[in-house]
Amino acid sequence: MKKRRIRLCLSSAMALACLCLPTVPAVCLAQQADSNVYPTDDSRDASGCPPLTILWPLPGATVVTCQRGDSVEVTLPLKPDAQGYAQEKRVRGAYEFREYQIDKSQQDLAFDNMMRELPMAGFRIKFSSKPSTITARKEDTWALINVSGEFYNVSLVKESPEVWTFAKTAPEISREMQAHNRVNIYGIQFSPEDQSILEKESQILFEILKYLKQNPDLSVVIESDKWSAEGPSETDSEITRERANAVMDWIIAHGVARSRVQPRPAGRNNPITENDSPGEIHRNERIVLVKAATY
Repeated sequence: MKKRRIRLCLSSAMALACLCLPTVPAVCLAQQADSNVYPTDDSRDASGCPPLTILWPLPGATVVTCQRGDSVEVTLPLKPDAQGYAQEKRVRGAYEFREYQIDKSQQDLAFDNMMRELPMAGFRIKFSSKPSTITARKEDTWALINVSGEFYNVSLVKESPEVWTFAKTAPEISREMQAHNRVNIYGIQFSPEDQSILEKESQILFEILKYLKQNPDLSVVIESDKWSAEGPSETDSEITRERANAVMDWIIAHGVARSRVQPRPAGRNNPITENDSPGEIHRNERIVLVKAATY
């Protein structure tokens, strides 16, 4: 058992998880009352590990070891960015780990079989590097899979809910602009027909106006961002163009000089988070006020 754990931590992708993993029992203990999450002893296999019902093992694979933790951080590789630089995501939450031994007849097929099994289990592939590493996600659960010879392992992390706040008043807008030269704005409502502003439902606009009038020497870029769950990126680009212009026109109509505001549609180019869940889609859909000299 000791030699196997050492070998796991030396593997390239698993090393990321090992760096963040606090000391946990090598075999999961039956301490949880919820049998839907932690099955009873009757459902455990010969290794003493309960099955991962969210992602069943590959055919013919047998569990060798398992671990769990209530709050573990795992670093997961993601696709390189547009410039080709490697990216990663750190996720902290409830953690489950399984190492499996693969039947000899299935070893050469293990990676491809896992690439097929993950979507069937509801996971979305976020990154893959054949023949060894897969990062996948299903709602708030992230999976890191490493395949190496006769073994493969699965690290599952259920991400803790992220608490996020946003500026709602002119003083809060001012503080964000002073600290970061930009501020994300939420709460502007647009007509789905022509992206015109629904003023009664968009009271944050009056806070933006107050801030701009309190800072008469400031010029700003009005950036509009949107990343729809479906449809072509060109549609989002056009919507953000219309929205950026609509916000600019509203601000000018309420007394701010045209020379102080510049619209900039960004489409899907500047997400601030993943875009898989409804909450993430909402966070990415925003107006951003940016100091013109810093854009």
